[in-house]
Amino acid sequence: MEDVLTQFKADDFDFTRVAVIGCPGSGKTTFSNNLGHMLGRKVTHLDKLLWKPNWQMPPYDERDAIHSELINGEEWIIDGMWKSHLPKRIMRATLVIFLDYKRSVSLSRACERRIAYRGCQREDIADGCLEKLDSYFIKYIWNFQKQTRPLILQLLERKSESQVVAFSSPKEARVFLQQLATAFLFG
Repeated sequence: MEDVLTQFKADDFDFTRVAVIGCPGSGKTTFSNNLGHMLGRKVTHLDKLLWKPNWQMPPYDERDAIHSELINGEEWIIDGMWKSHLPKRIMRATLVIFLDYKRSVSLSRACERRIAYRGCQREDIADGCLEKLDSYFIKYIWNFQKQTRPLILQLLERKSESQVVAFSSPKEARVFLQQLATAFLFG
């Protein structure tokens, strides 16, 4: 996978269709929003579109139709995991950005987010879904490295290395965005 902590030019990457993936709490939404702002593009948050009120999950076919319409678009930045739809998104993306952080980072951030948004509606989540952090969600984050990461790595192996960027820390992601901003400004 690409070592992005060296200088690069903005045209080193194809930002036509960007999938930002990672464990819950890794910062996918923040990263995507920052990237979208830099590129002057709208960000699509899967959790906003694929959940129904009160965290009700629609049937697979309904979710798949929404997801397929999104990924068949010409340009997009999509933030979210949704393992059931991940293979199609990764294959259609021109660039996959994987926030591959330690479990402690994601768990800590998920807890901080829960405190900050307690009883509130976040803009990146479906209407009627208030912020929560239940035992299922904590267990999912705790087991992400062991259970979900291998699937992601398997899917990413099918992509060209130039189409995948993985960050192992929030600092790496920040440096990438800073370098990207500089590249766009002075490139």
